Amino acid sequence: MERSFDLEKLLRYPRKGDPVVPSPAPLDRYAGDTAAACALGYRMAAQALVERTTQPQPRGDETFLFYPIVFLYRHHAELMLKGLIFAFDDPEMRRITQAEKLSEPERKKLVEGREAHSLKRLWEHLRPLVQAVGRDVGRSETIEGINFYIQKLNEFDPYSVQCRYPSEETKDRLRNAQKDNRPVDLQSFAEAMERLANYLEGLDSYVTARIDCHHEMLANYDPR
Repeated sequence: MERSFDLEKLLRYPRKGDPVVPSPAPLDRYAGDTAAACALGYRMAAQALVERTTQPQPRGDETFLFYPIVFLYRHHAELMLKGLIFAFDDPEMRRITQAEKLSEPERKKLVEGREAHSLKRLWEHLRPLVQAVGRDVGRSETIEGINFYIQKLNEFDPYSVQCRYPSEETKDRLRNAQKDNRPVDLQSFAEAMERLANYLEGLDSYVTARIDCHHEMLANYDPR
């Protein structure tokens, strides 16, 4: 049920002692991977904002919601790529990909510093692991498509800062990223990001299923 706000409480000035910091109770109720829930939350927020811009009789919401929508989708992609890199570091996935275990310095680089926000760098790390899996997710045509999407996102926001703050530089980067193609409206951008999100989510489901199956086999293994 949607909560209605008390107008009198909204219009008064802030007071010392007002409830300010939200309780983590909704997080405590989630039994799955909190990092995955966070990534999904950014996607759901972007979807909700895109839906608002497509309502009948638009009020110019695209102007106000443009930066949040682009940032939310980009950040969703960043979190998914990071989560997948860590998931592929599971022993079962390393058995398949023949990759080395992530070192502590490598893990640190994935979460700290400017390069930790680079979609290009994250995908370059993940791509050979996906290709080693093969199947549909690792087909050359599929990889080529993901390369293109990551490249286009990287052109206008390489380190997740361009859409946090409005600037002429950001608009110039966005225009340059489209110079070889037809102009892309916000709805078309959202559709492209949903395709990317679906791919990453499908890949995550595949990896999770492989790991869970392996752990289940180990749990049921009887050497007798």
